[in-house]
Amino acid sequence: MKLLMLTIALLLSDCVVYPINKTLQPEAEILVTDVEEKPIQDAWVTLISSSYPYDLKQMRRGGKTSDRGEASFPNIKEWRTESLMIHGSNVFFWNWCVVKAGFETHSTMWSSGDDFQPQYDVILTPGESTPCPEEPTKIGRRL
Repeated sequence: MKLLMLTIALLLSDCVVYPINKTLQPEAEILVTDVEEKPIQDAWVTLISSSYPYDLKQMRRGGKTSDRGEASFPNIKEWRTESLMIHGSNVFFWNWCVVKAGFETHSTMWSSGDDFQPQYDVILTPGESTPCPEEPTKIGRRL
C-alpha cells in the first residue's frame, strides 16, 4: 500500500525516478604520431569525462602511449537513478588531452558529446607543451 501511494505521489508531482546504466567513460583508443607519422611513445593521454547541466568533471583517466603510440581506455558504466524533472539527468561528454615534452599540447576541450571520437588519431607538432586544463570555462567552448 505504501509503495502504491509513493508511486501515485511521484506520478502526480512529475517526479518519476528510474534506474539507468550510464556510460561514464566509453571504450576508446588513441594513436599519437608526429608530423612525419612516426608513433610517439610515452605521451601522456588523458580522457576526461564531464557531464551537464552542472558543468561537472566526473573523472579523468590517464596513461602513457605505447611504443606504437597507442593508448586505450575501458568502457566504464554505472547504475544511477534519474528523474523526468528538469535537470533530473546527467548528459555525459568526453574530451582528449595529449601532452608530450617538446610538442604542443593537443586538447579537444570542451566539445559536445556528439563531437567525441572513440577512435582518435592525433598528430603532435613540435613546440611548447602545457598541462591539460583542469576545468572548463563554459561547456561547448574551447579554452
